[in-house]
Amino acid sequence: MDSDRTTLITEKIKQVPKFSGCYLFKDSKDQVIYVGMSKYLPKRVNSYFQKKHEDLKTRQLIERICDVDFMITSSEQEALLMEEELIKLYRPMFNIKGKDDRSRKWSICFSDEPFPKLEVVRNKEDDRPSLDFTNGLICYEIYDLIHDAFELRSCSYELTEENIENKKFKACLEYQMQRCLAPCLGLATKFQYLNRIEQVKRIFELNFEKVISDIKRVMKYHSNKMEFELAQRQLHKLNTVLELEKKLEVVRLRKYNKKAFEIKKELNLDRLPLIIEAFDNSHNQGDSNVAASVRFVNDRPNKNDYRKYIIRSFEGVNDYASFEEVLTRRFSRMLKEKTQLPHLVLIDGGKGQLNVAIKVFDNLGLHGKIDLISVSKDGNHNSSQIHTVDGKSHNIMSNPNFCLLSKVQDEVHRFAIKFHRDKQSKKMMS
Repeated sequence: MDSDRTTLITEKIKQVPKFSGCYLFKDSKDQVIYVGMSKYLPKRVNSYFQKKHEDLKTRQLIERICDVDFMITSSEQEALLMEEELIKLYRPMFNIKGKDDRSRKWSICFSDEPFPKLEVVRNKEDDRPSLDFTNGLICYEIYDLIHDAFELRSCSYELTEENIENKKFKACLEYQMQRCLAPCLGLATKFQYLNRIEQVKRIFELNFEKVISDIKRVMKYHSNKMEFELAQRQLHKLNTVLELEKKLEVVRLRKYNKKAFEIKKELNLDRLPLIIEAFDNSHNQGDSNVAASVRFVNDRPNKNDYRKYIIRSFEGVNDYASFEEVLTRRFSRMLKEKTQLPHLVLIDGGKGQLNVAIKVFDNLGLHGKIDLISVSKDGNHNSSQIHTVDGKSHNIMSNPNFCLLSKVQDEVHRFAIKFHRDKQSKKMMS
């Protein structure tokens, strides 16, 4: 490698996420030339650059590497599935296996009927909401789980109001197995059936929190009325949805990584924002000064890495000094303990707060190792503008993927406010 490429790669591999996941090697044209996976990324990625390789193809690969991106997962199995999807997506020249595109496009979507049914479609070309897969077996497994939980019809009956009223249909095995609400027999109204469709649409959006909350509410209702058989059915449904959530994690990761690539490109970041930390301050006119930080990994809060800070370096109102103290304390400790650094740090505030963070990172030698942004709010206290280190500002509504950054800011604000209120309550009690 030439010196510039060597320097870039050296810096990149110093920051390999300490997770299971996939690595994507890129050439000088920013094309993905190889995709690999590992249950622990640092060990695997470092092995490419720490020894001489006898294999000619591996040597040729290393000579062409100019950059590397990472995608992190919560398990080795997820990394394997992600690797399969990425190889089929990018078709890298140095990957031998997994390029076969025949199974790339399997989709679960709804038919366009008064009582819609789920159907599996190959190479879907319309814009219907769907769950998309690169593996047909996984697609049908998810299809069966959805049917098991939400009791949608799978028949080819023409369910018009006239046919239902004239009792043209008979109960089928799916109804006997409690896998269909039997709208063909008039046992479920159109409203009841479409309510199930709405629940499945939330599954399509990977919005499991609302679905699980609704199931628990219904289960509690039946349990309180001592309708234990109905409550047991809801428990089965809950367990099935939890299994769905687990099996669809790779789909969620794929969607999030697409968002991350867009955010990286739009904000001109150096790395994918897979691990984001956000910081906010809270006080009451200078009294009970506190701050807090939250960490998101792959778009999900990692509450084990939430932190609270009591401000010690000053009294009164000084937002800049508060950020300087907290950022110095947080990242000095992370460097000392050699823990996983975030890819992106979000500061609650405007350009002034961002400049404080830049100063702290320069002092700690973190310049160029972590991306920095700040997010300011409008008059209604809603996330409004993203400020980047190159002096540019971006309207948070200009890109739907920026909603992720708004969500992270809202969470750190909530956490900081709660800590401040708890501290104020203890002070009043004492």
